[in-house]
Amino acid sequence: MTSRSDPSAARKAGQASPAIAENARVEFYAGYRGQETPRTVVIDGARLAIESVLSRKRTLDRTSGLRRDVWRCRLADGRKVTVELLEGGSGRAYLSF
Repeated sequence: MTSRSDPSAARKAGQASPAIAENARVEFYAGYRGQETPRTVVIDGARLAIESVLSRKRTLDRTSGLRRDVWRCRLADGRKVTVELLEGGSGRAYLSF
């Protein structure tokens, strides 16, 4: 499954983010439960594997009442990114550095 980033994600999440990737998308491992784990980030056409998931948390979005999955990941080039996915929504993932 592929999802694009949204520059307004930080505002939707109620937090400030210094850098949100605008030309990025996230590819997930899609198991029987749907989008389970982020596997690859594509930034400006460059594919970067997610080397490890450093943390994962599931929260309740206060405005929509939907669950939000948040992963903190380390990319193959050493950068750390945060991937957010609002379940039951548009299926879009939000990526911030």
